[in-house]
Amino acid sequence: MKKSLFSYLLLLFCASGLFVSCSDDDDNGGKNTIGYSGKDLSGEVELTRPVDTKKAVLKVSANEAWTLYAGSTAEDIDLNTPCASGNGKEDALELDTEAGKRYIFMFKTAEGQAMLAEKILPVNGYNFRDLGGIKNKDGKYVRWGRLFRTDEMYKLTPEDLSYLASTGLKTIVDFRTDTEKEGGFGGMMPASYDKRPSTVQDSIDLKINAGNIFSDEILNSIRNGATAEELKPVMVNSYIEMVTVDDYVAKYKEFFKLLQDESYLPLSFHCSAGKDRTGVAAMLILSALDVDKATIMKDYMLSAELVKDKYKAYVGMIPAIAPLVTVKEEYLNAAYDEIDKKYGSMTKFLTETLGVDIQKMKELYLY
Repeated sequence: MKKSLFSYLLLLFCASGLFVSCSDDDDNGGKNTIGYSGKDLSGEVELTRPVDTKKAVLKVSANEAWTLYAGSTAEDIDLNTPCASGNGKEDALELDTEAGKRYIFMFKTAEGQAMLAEKILPVNGYNFRDLGGIKNKDGKYVRWGRLFRTDEMYKLTPEDLSYLASTGLKTIVDFRTDTEKEGGFGGMMPASYDKRPSTVQDSIDLKINAGNIFSDEILNSIRNGATAEELKPVMVNSYIEMVTVDDYVAKYKEFFKLLQDESYLPLSFHCSAGKDRTGVAAMLILSALDVDKATIMKDYMLSAELVKDKYKAYVGMIPAIAPLVTVKEEYLNAAYDEIDKKYGSMTKFLTETLGVDIQKMKELYLY
């Protein structure tokens, strides 16, 4: 009799939702939560936006029912009202969300859920990217909408500035020297002072000359007839200098102070092309977040394609500069190798030299 009564009460509790294990929802109390869970869906869904219209376009390769939720930030995603849904693959579904406004989305199927937004930002530049969505060794993901790596910000239109303001961007960190902003390459390149979204509260210069591909030293080499093969070691040496010269290391240390202060977020960081000084900065951030080297290298090498058009005309005029205006694995590997050689390991460089609190970085930037 007692057993029968217990069974009856158990069924009653389950029916009323008092036992989580009886719910069909995720194992989080029967409620949806923001973040990644279940099956890794990050490779089965992609969001893009063309620069001209800035309309969000969804591509789904998952062959199952799905639902999409949206919010201006991850924290305010409306989990009660889907913005789109489907029963399988979609090649180019234009979402009914406000064009020109940045959203963070959560994509959900019966097998899991993933966060997403556009990786390449739809603005007039060459190398504007969100670091969000990158997976680390522990299966955690970099948060969307907190860190942006870009190239110089002088070509932005009013529409671009409005879009960037919708990200809530607060801080811009600029690694360029004054001469780069004034117009480089012996005056052939235009002045490139940043245009800032209305939300930006701090623009901070952390000047690093190493990686300045049209510094006086490199220009003199070109004038003296240096070949492409002769210029390649110049780039390798620049990457070594970025992580060894005291002044440059001090700038990256200051950079990490900003990164570890939530009041500066969201934050963007850039140099001229967003590939060298910015590439090393991204490598250091992702290393602090325990992302593996192969994944970091893949993100770094994306710059090779994105900046190609930026310098195409200059390479046509002076073919020898080709190694300067792209990225190569050997460049970033030079920084990796020098860090191990001089500091003992990447972790020691981050924590002992740059003052990085690894745990705090993970709390701020990982789902």
